[in-house]
Amino acid sequence: MAADLFTHFDIQILLGLFGLLSITWIFSAWQRLGVGRELAWSALRATLQLGGMGFVLTWLFALHQPLVLLLFLILMVLMAGGFNAKRGKGIRHAYWIGVASIGLSTTLLLAWMLGSGLIAFEGRVLIPLGGMLIGNAMNAVSLALDRLRAEIRNQEAILLAMAALGANARQMLAEIYPQVTRSALIPTIDSLKSVGLIHIPGITAGMILAGSPPLKAVGMQLLVMFMLTAVTALATFSAVLLAGPLALRFGGEENPA
Repeated sequence: MAADLFTHFDIQILLGLFGLLSITWIFSAWQRLGVGRELAWSALRATLQLGGMGFVLTWLFALHQPLVLLLFLILMVLMAGGFNAKRGKGIRHAYWIGVASIGLSTTLLLAWMLGSGLIAFEGRVLIPLGGMLIGNAMNAVSLALDRLRAEIRNQEAILLAMAALGANARQMLAEIYPQVTRSALIPTIDSLKSVGLIHIPGITAGMILAGSPPLKAVGMQLLVMFMLTAVTALATFSAVLLAGPLALRFGGEENPA
């Protein structure tokens, strides 16, 4: 089976997996989409990255060292901040805004789940859930920074008028903050509405495939979905609060806060 890919070499499994990918490659070649080479490179990267992650996680779980687990999560947060720095180009300190927003939201939610008994302080729990929190927070921050810059550009005339009348950065951005946060939450809320009716989500499917009882799988799925909803809200709101005054730039000049 596919789950044995990295533990037992089986040419049939490899052919089956890459046969799935070849469907897209053949379609790309047929329609001359020009993505065949990128698709092959991306698939190779995904295979190597996931395989590497699997071996690293196996090593981490065997250590039973809480400090090493926390350092690993911190490293993930620092790497996620680099992605936000690219997406937040034009906003000063976008890297540290990303790191602070992701780190704060992830820390608060992990602490809440540990303190309330929802999860155990174990590597096999903390690393996967922490990774989900960091990844979703990273995406939320990137979208928030993009939307924040777009809203400021769209409302530049209004914001300049408010600045001329003596408004500070907080007053100028008072209407933009909720707009950005609301737009970030809409996809998450929509997924909450459709889960269990239109699709079987990944955690549920994965746990069932691994042999867990369906009710146990959907319980974990509910925890994950509520957790990701919370991290999206916290990370987005933190990012726009931190980035807002720094994103107020008109005609190449930064607006005074």
